[in-house]
Amino acid sequence: MDRLHDSPANPPPSAMPPGQSRLLEAVLASLGEGLMVADEHQHLVFMNPKAELILGLGPTDEPVSRWPEHYGLYLPDKVTLHPSASLPMSRALRGETVSREEVFLRNAARPAGTWLHVSSSPVCDEHGAVRGGVSIVSDITDRKGAEDSLRSAGEKYRSLYNNTPVMMHSIDLEGRLISVSDRWLSTLGYERAEVLGHDSVEFLTPESRRFAREVVLPEYFRTGACWNVPYQIVKKNGQPIDVLLSAIAEQDASGKVVRSLAVLIDVTERKRAEGALQESEQRLRAILDNAPTVFFLLDTQERFLFVNREWERLFHRTRAQVAGRTVFDVFPQDIAEALHQANRDIFKAGVSVEREERLAHDDGIHIHLTQKFPLRDATGMVYALCGIATDITERKQMEVSQRFLAEASRELVTSLDYETTLQHVAELAVPVLADLCVVFVRTETEPLRPVAMADRSPARAASVREFLQRHPPDPAAPHGPARILATGSSETSEASMGLLDPVALAEERWAEVRTLRGRPSMGVPLQARGRTLGVLFLVSPAPGRAYTPAELALTEELGRRAAVAIDNAQLYCAAQESIRARDEFLSIASHELKTPLTSMRLRVQQLGSAITSSRPLPAEKVSKLLEVFESQLQRLSHLAEHLLDVSRINEKRLALRLEALDLAALARDVTAHLTEQFQKSGCAFELMAPEPVWGRWDRLRLEQVMLNLLTNAMKYGAGRPIRMEVASHAGGARLVIKDHGMGIPPEAQARIFERFERAASRNYGGLGLGLFITRQLVEAHGGNIRVESEPGHGATFTVELPPRVPF
Repeated sequence: MDRLHDSPANPPPSAMPPGQSRLLEAVLASLGEGLMVADEHQHLVFMNPKAELILGLGPTDEPVSRWPEHYGLYLPDKVTLHPSASLPMSRALRGETVSREEVFLRNAARPAGTWLHVSSSPVCDEHGAVRGGVSIVSDITDRKGAEDSLRSAGEKYRSLYNNTPVMMHSIDLEGRLISVSDRWLSTLGYERAEVLGHDSVEFLTPESRRFAREVVLPEYFRTGACWNVPYQIVKKNGQPIDVLLSAIAEQDASGKVVRSLAVLIDVTERKRAEGALQESEQRLRAILDNAPTVFFLLDTQERFLFVNREWERLFHRTRAQVAGRTVFDVFPQDIAEALHQANRDIFKAGVSVEREERLAHDDGIHIHLTQKFPLRDATGMVYALCGIATDITERKQMEVSQRFLAEASRELVTSLDYETTLQHVAELAVPVLADLCVVFVRTETEPLRPVAMADRSPARAASVREFLQRHPPDPAAPHGPARILATGSSETSEASMGLLDPVALAEERWAEVRTLRGRPSMGVPLQARGRTLGVLFLVSPAPGRAYTPAELALTEELGRRAAVAIDNAQLYCAAQESIRARDEFLSIASHELKTPLTSMRLRVQQLGSAITSSRPLPAEKVSKLLEVFESQLQRLSHLAEHLLDVSRINEKRLALRLEALDLAALARDVTAHLTEQFQKSGCAFELMAPEPVWGRWDRLRLEQVMLNLLTNAMKYGAGRPIRMEVASHAGGARLVIKDHGMGIPPEAQARIFERFERAASRNYGGLGLGLFITRQLVEAHGGNIRVESEPGHGATFTVELPPRVPF
């Protein structure tokens, strides 16, 4: 029976219309002493002891369709095996209700046969689907026999008493027991001598005794019969049992009542089943009341019969307040009209419907997925409508969000020009998420530059763009784009704080921009690979409409995708620039390598001609040729060393050999070896190193730093003076080299320390690696290098070194 109770059941009588309640009461009243339950798959799931006693056989694994053969069930002719399709349980499993059908039973345990009354009903879930069937089996053989015995001789009475499986007794005109059956005695635990001559009502409970004397017996002696009277009779051990008593009066030849015969059917199990059914109904009500889904019942006039607690919680009305009221009494007119149309169509068509419905909640309109289906009575007439509604607002919002992100993703991959791409994204955000959308990006010259903007009003968008160009967000503002860029954290606000300068906004010309003041706003960082590239800033469509956590999460995801698009575009541009720099470097390198090789080839040709000539080459000329060879070989060696240094830097193999070193003495040694080169370049040189500057550094690497900077000064110095200073600074050392040459443009000063870059014109020789290697060597010592220059006024390179290399 637990299996039956765990299945959905019919609604409780209190939740049903009166007609349905009366039907349920009739089914319960028709229950006999045997109870059998089958599930929707025709399997027997419960059989009480009385049913086993009546049928003579216990539970079986045979399906319902095999019960006629298994139990021996026949039609009333006692010969024809009962067709399985018309068996009451089979009909109940098809949704029919069968009441008091006569079936004849004959099997090995009941060879003489037994007459049965069988009543069967379907068990349905909340959707109206049949989940099983219940059969109440009553043994009416004794009743039939009793009726015959009342008209037959006393011997037949005794035979009936001794063989009947139900309790029987006879009373005289004073209501005293004059005969009791063996089953009566065995069931109640008495001896025959203990009961004969006693008033029959003495064995009833006080309540049943009062009912018998005041209601049942007067009517019985008037009419001569009574049927299925519910009593509680007390066994000898004091235990009450529930019975249904049916009695007829026996008359003599003159028609005078001389005694009566009563049949008592033990319905204790049936009462227990009724209690279990009531418990199941209460459990169903508890399930409905604790379900997170809305349940309700409407009658054919669309009046509320039942609502569960979730319905009460959402719409702030109790079931008592809405009972008997229509949707027009509960919901706003526009919503009620839509609900009424749908309900009317369901009642008219009599079919189940699943549809989306708009319902008003405290925080606005929500979308519910509602399943509505008609409930039918035993005649098939629709008497009510059941509705089950689930809030799918979040799911609908998720679907919209996914479509929005999918469209945004398509836009983000359409172009490698990230400004164009971000403009498309900003336009997508309006009006789905905002009235105004501004995308700020960090650049080398500006911390926050508005690169994309969209507004419901194109005219206002132009005004906002101009306003932000004239009055960019305050970098020190505690809220707004600058704060989001600095912290890398999202921010929501009840007003567009930090975006529009309130002082500047007061100017008359910004009247249209002022319409955005006081609007709720939201900003999210554009982050990729641990870097914050910019800010996506939104202003709400209307004052007072704060952004929800779901909208913030959607915007953050949009920001992440936009940041990846920006990062990819920048990486692509960087890759293209690297390819360009590589190609240019290869061109420069081939030229730089070809120049000394060409020079040496010419000198080799001259030497070859001199060797084959009859006139020997003068020693002075040979010496000059060798000098050229040495100079060009040094140039090749210098180029190769630079390339090796770059390789070491890339592979992080730039090792330092530290020693105690006087930087001033090192500077004097290096410049002494460059005297001839200073003379050839026409640059007057001055060294200022008045005092020793000690530290632990790598001698050869710092020589390389000085040589690179001095060579660079001679190359671009235009024959003008060069000055070098070495002095102590902050416990370490400072090296300053100043020339008066052509200078470096401001836009080139940040990149001259990158590989393959040159300080000035491409017409100057070299691989563009000297300053890059110099910076790497200085930073390897824990120092830094910078340049100050104006075009036409020379350049000053400053190197600062700590006293020792930090590890």
